[in-house]
Amino acid sequence: MAEAEFLKERAESFFRDAELAIKETRWNSAAFHLEQACQLYLKYFLFKKIGDFPKTHSLRRLLKSIGKAYSKEEDIDNFVERNEEVLFSLEQAYIVSRYLPVEFSEKQVNKMLQFFKELLTLLQNL
Repeated sequence: MAEAEFLKERAESFFRDAELAIKETRWNSAAFHLEQACQLYLKYFLFKKIGDFPKTHSLRRLLKSIGKAYSKEEDIDNFVERNEEVLFSLEQAYIVSRYLPVEFSEKQVNKMLQFFKELLTLLQNL
């Protein structure tokens, strides 16, 4: 289970980095770190359940895998549908915050932060 704990520790570390970036109003950095925290928490919960996780960076694919692994497809589908816009922004943050001249706003990052908190609650209640 050391690998699972590693994923969880990394997720927590990325979240702390996101909080610092938010405090310093570095919105692109905050968006990237929030995406990483989401991604690693999803992989952590998958690894705990099935001992592996898909080798993808897509939050939607990881969520779909969570739904299957925990037999909660409908709940996860509803969660994804309710959060379509912020999921798109987070998935974009993985690439564009590093390589393209795109700027995330405080409002977008606050939505990402809210999503992260809702995601964590969802995962903890599986």
